[in-house]
Amino acid sequence: MEGLFGIVILFALVIGIGSLVYIIKSLIDMWKEYAATKNETILLLFILNIIGFFLSGALISMIVAIIFYWNRSKSMRLLGIILLIAGPILFIVFAISAFTLFDTQMMDWQQMEYEMNL
Repeated sequence: MEGLFGIVILFALVIGIGSLVYIIKSLIDMWKEYAATKNETILLLFILNIIGFFLSGALISMIVAIIFYWNRSKSMRLLGIILLIAGPILFIVFAISAFTLFDTQMMDWQQMEYEMNL
């Protein structure tokens, strides 16, 4: 079970670094397109991407980047969707493996009933 825990941590690092690279690439692409076309919508997406990164981590930035790539690049759009979905799934697997590794119960209903005086 310790091997699964290590694999999950390794995947978390890969997903995290991949998401960061994806966001940085989207920022660069947004700026290049804005510089070429002077489209204010692209500038708005660029600003939202930067603000979203500082407000919510990668969540808002990933969504804004997917919106930017929606009609531009099918592969980047698909990569963004995969990275966006992989994060929560990886967290769930990480939580389950952590509970299993440390041999703790996820929910002890009898203890909860006792604490709540049911």
